[in-house]
Amino acid sequence: MSTLRHTSSVDPDALGKYPLFAITFGAVFSVLYLFVMNYSWQLFSYYPQVGRFTFWTSTLPATAGPQMKWYGYVATCAIVSFVAGLIVCLLPTNLLRRVWWPGFIWLVPGCAMLVALYLILVVGD
Repeated sequence: MSTLRHTSSVDPDALGKYPLFAITFGAVFSVLYLFVMNYSWQLFSYYPQVGRFTFWTSTLPATAGPQMKWYGYVATCAIVSFVAGLIVCLLPTNLLRRVWWPGFIWLVPGCAMLVALYLILVVGD
């Protein structure tokens, strides 16, 4: 019979590199998405009516129809979050022990979702 050991704090050494990457990716993605969405920092926009892409904040005339920004939001956040995850994986574990808190796994994305809901419902896009 196996017993599960419950600890209130998680040591970054015990996690390995992939969980550190995944947690960092998720936390950075969720916070960065707020800024990307609020300031329209999308990597690209797509105009389905004319089948064209524009990069960064350049736009087509109004006759081109509505633009789809969401894919650009996700691409921007994914690239930056990937780089942040790699950087965290390369940091020495004694530095990570000073700032590591397992609650980031749930707290950061949860707060980011509330702010995103506010931005969508109150501020608008």
